[in-house]
Amino acid sequence: MSRYQTLLLITLLASLLAGGRAFATVQDPTGVILAQRSGLVHLLEYIDARPELFARESAERDLLNRTERQQVLEVWVLYLDYMTTVRRLADLTADYHTLSGSQRRQRQHQHLLAFNTHYRFALEFIRRIERDPELVDWLNTPHPEQSLESGFYQRFVREMLSDWMTDRYDSKNARLDPVSALPGRDEIDADIQAIRQLDRTGLLASNAFRAFRRTAYSTYYPLQKGVARGMGKIKLWRFNKTLITPEQARAFSQQFEPGDFYLTRKEWRLTNAGIPGFWTHSALYIGSRSERNAYFDTPAVRDWVRSQGFDSFEAMLQSISPVYAEHPGVDAMGTIRVLEALDAGVIFNSIETSLDADGAAVFRPMTTRLEKAKAIAGAFGYIGRPYDFHFDFDSDTALVCSELIFKAYQPATSQAGIQFPLNRAVGRKMLTPNEIAQWYEQTLGTEQQQIELVMFIDSNERDQVAFQSTKAAFLGSWRRSDWHFLQQPSRQNEQLASTDSQ
Repeated sequence: MSRYQTLLLITLLASLLAGGRAFATVQDPTGVILAQRSGLVHLLEYIDARPELFARESAERDLLNRTERQQVLEVWVLYLDYMTTVRRLADLTADYHTLSGSQRRQRQHQHLLAFNTHYRFALEFIRRIERDPELVDWLNTPHPEQSLESGFYQRFVREMLSDWMTDRYDSKNARLDPVSALPGRDEIDADIQAIRQLDRTGLLASNAFRAFRRTAYSTYYPLQKGVARGMGKIKLWRFNKTLITPEQARAFSQQFEPGDFYLTRKEWRLTNAGIPGFWTHSALYIGSRSERNAYFDTPAVRDWVRSQGFDSFEAMLQSISPVYAEHPGVDAMGTIRVLEALDAGVIFNSIETSLDADGAAVFRPMTTRLEKAKAIAGAFGYIGRPYDFHFDFDSDTALVCSELIFKAYQPATSQAGIQFPLNRAVGRKMLTPNEIAQWYEQTLGTEQQQIELVMFIDSNERDQVAFQSTKAAFLGSWRRSDWHFLQQPSRQNEQLASTDSQ
């Protein structure tokens, strides 16, 4: 257990014990409120001490990896524990109006201490999270293991920044006894001062703008999704036929290894006009069960699997994905050996189905088998998630094809991974399949090269054939136009001309 995890565990246990005492008696909850408040102060100090997680510059920030996201989630859960306890105490002390004399003043003071603590640290937390859209998306992601539903963070923000909550704060503090010296008075004054310094108007405006964007998105997203799906089914010519045959797909795949990934191109598709670049799709080759068993039968992988509490890599994969554990292992074309994100979501496919295309480029990460096992295990965690028609790498509640490759190999504390570049398009961070081909060519032969070309499968529209081509022919393919296949000369004529010249 890391120092960070130990700290979280200790503070969480202290919080739970204090909360338990608070609900057992409300005779004198001041000490418990102050304990929760102290925990929130330390939690904000921790957040401020981790700018690489909570204060990233928009122009420089990379996507959080799985380890970092887990750390953010643990902070969110701990924060909610503190805030839930404080809110319960505010509710339990709201009965001060039923009391009289000194008891009423003391209970009202305790209520104000709890209420102001809750309100101040809600604004403090929101201010830190709202500056990073990726954190907002991540905290809005459903986390069933923590009983957090989709949009939980946004509902919390909506309540805390509501006019109703602002009016309650102003009304309650208007009745603060100016000369009271009861325990917790210094903390109340400090919270009032902090709330004054916080830009509540700015937070309200930011939240309103974000709400507008969500409303606008919910309006156009179904249309965008429907159009994209409709375009994906439209083919302008050569219906029900691609140039890579199932027999070729099986033969070519004999040179693939688990952990490889490939780019593909299908001609005559209407969607090609809307996807930037020549290469339009990507998929992760995971191999068959027997291929994985043989390929990952190494001391390093076995030791890693055992360290995770499993007897075999297959047992680990089944634990990660219940969908895989119940999967029959075949599709309509053959044995499943591919994982990819299509409009149906992140699914398994056979190589015959997945390579039903007109061209492909197969890449192999220049890393160890252990790293590839970790990448495949990470990818299995995304099985069943929907396709992301919004093309947003910030969130992984839904994924696009290249995002699956990116996040499977994304570097983390326990994974060296691949440093894929991220680019910006229409205000979003993304990496298209075509940009992967371009990145490979730009880093080829340099210290930055991290993937190697295993195979280039090209095709010729005039001859209606697909064939294995060369690395030299692949270079520059990312520059090809959408109508490249109509500009190619016949391979047969080229071969005849070559023979004649000899």
